[in-house]
Amino acid sequence: MAIDSKIYKNPNIFQTESANYTDFPASNISFRCPHCHEIGSFHALKPKTQFWKKLLRRNTRTTADTFYFSTRVCPNAKCLGLVFCIEKNDDTYEIYPPEKVGIDPKNLPTALLATLEEAVSCHAAGANRASAMMVRRLLEEICADCGAEGKTLHHRLDALKSKIILPVELFDAMLELKALGNDAAHIMAKNYDEIGHEEAEISIELVKEILKARYQLTSLVDRLKARKK
Repeated sequence: MAIDSKIYKNPNIFQTESANYTDFPASNISFRCPHCHEIGSFHALKPKTQFWKKLLRRNTRTTADTFYFSTRVCPNAKCLGLVFCIEKNDDTYEIYPPEKVGIDPKNLPTALLATLEEAVSCHAAGANRASAMMVRRLLEEICADCGAEGKTLHHRLDALKSKIILPVELFDAMLELKALGNDAAHIMAKNYDEIGHEEAEISIELVKEILKARYQLTSLVDRLKARKK
């Protein structure tokens, strides 16, 4: 795991310049569990935390930031997943396994769900361009699943409008996701200046809304109707 090499002399966060034990109490911290995807207050398995120093590049002075690490357990009794946590300045700096964007798998075709999960895993690992490319692949799979044909993805997305009913905004979103995926795959594409963590996360959230509208909304309505007398 790398941190900013412009700030730290050694960008590998797992390599220490000095390490010590401290009796500083490990207070609970809240985040979304990477295993069950529920938000909870995680307690440390041991009340004593360990810290280490990362030397900074600040002029000629030798200064350092302090990081703390601990192993914590999910408070969800059905999960109890273990998480390795790194904290800096009283804030959660990093967790491992990394936190993932939550997804709802209900009624999604198996192939589409697998691609969505891969996009989410890439995003969690910091592979943002790979995540954007997997979202673009999802568009291809949606077209194939709905029988939308065409020479290029652009043509297939245009044909998709006659196959399914979605809000116009979601069809517009597909074109933006295609452009982002193109930028991720091709050196010469320049629709977006950067494909970073936020861009990848937004693309996942958008494609989740597309999948929800296409595959999940009807089932929710049917569930509500089933409650009628």
